[in-house]
Amino acid sequence: MSTSSSAPESGESLNLRNRVFVTGAGFTRALVPNSPLLVDDFGNDAIAERVHCLPDASRLFQWERNQHTEGRIDIERLMSRLASPMPYDYASFAANAANEYALLLSELKRSFLKRIRDTEQEEIHRNELRMFAAYCAKRRCHCITFNYDDFLDQALFLTDQWNPGGGYGFHCPSSSDAVDRMDEQLGSSGLYLLKLHGSINWRPKLGHTDPVPLDAITHHSDWSSFGGTVLPHVSVHFEPQPMIVPPVLSKSSLVEQPILRLVWSRAFKILQSAHEVYFLGYSFPSTDIAARTLFLEGLADLPREDIHIVNLASNESQIKEVKAAYRSTLGDIPDSQFQFRGALGWIQGLPT
Repeated sequence: MSTSSSAPESGESLNLRNRVFVTGAGFTRALVPNSPLLVDDFGNDAIAERVHCLPDASRLFQWERNQHTEGRIDIERLMSRLASPMPYDYASFAANAANEYALLLSELKRSFLKRIRDTEQEEIHRNELRMFAAYCAKRRCHCITFNYDDFLDQALFLTDQWNPGGGYGFHCPSSSDAVDRMDEQLGSSGLYLLKLHGSINWRPKLGHTDPVPLDAITHHSDWSSFGGTVLPHVSVHFEPQPMIVPPVLSKSSLVEQPILRLVWSRAFKILQSAHEVYFLGYSFPSTDIAARTLFLEGLADLPREDIHIVNLASNESQIKEVKAAYRSTLGDIPDSQFQFRGALGWIQGLPT
């Protein structure tokens, strides 16, 4: 098989090479054009109003807004800062800072989830999403993602080849089953969708706080529920906020969560055994030290001509920036392995 970065040929043999996909925010943005950007408005004026009486939280929130035009915020940078307080946040002159940050983090997560849910009613490239899911299901291509949304989850579920009960890399029963004890055929998934920072549909059982035990997490969503909807009497038995962890300032915050230790371990083993890895819409941020370490070590033995990068760039400056970001960690990836037509264009070139 050719190792060029073009989409696979329609005549390729199934399972000839162990292919792994790594998806980032650019992947979701390509398929769901109105999905939130990293730097965006998440109802920022309303959030500011809700925390205006909290001096430390308000100060930090306003500082972030001042860094961007039109008062936008870098949602992951701010969540990372709030989730990992600095030593001086506990000083006597800022005794309440950590508590205020926890409240602001809660408000941010709530607004972030609402923004994602609102996009479900807007434009989605459903044909391409189904095409990519079908390709992964047919060829048993594992997916590793840094995205919290569940658009790809839904598309994989509709292939009948992937089930959230086992497809996330751990036993994850439905919330309805956990409450009503309904029989659920979990089945076995031939591929994993490993969500390294959690998911908007991973809901802990009520009363479980960080670190959340593995057996306290369920998948909670209408698309995977019996009858096509989560009944009200089910929702009240689970924490209102899902299990999502931003790319925090230190790897220790990831290690504290049992579920993330398991998912990251599976991702590491999958990367070690991969014959090809495709990065789709992933920016490879220099600030995410844990992710860079995962790929540096997990792909140590993979020839660089078997690493493919699909991104969107509109000018030479952006192209150089993407190449530099990948090469700074993964070394001398040939120019031929980079594509800049975006994830949507690449998916449209997949064989049916």
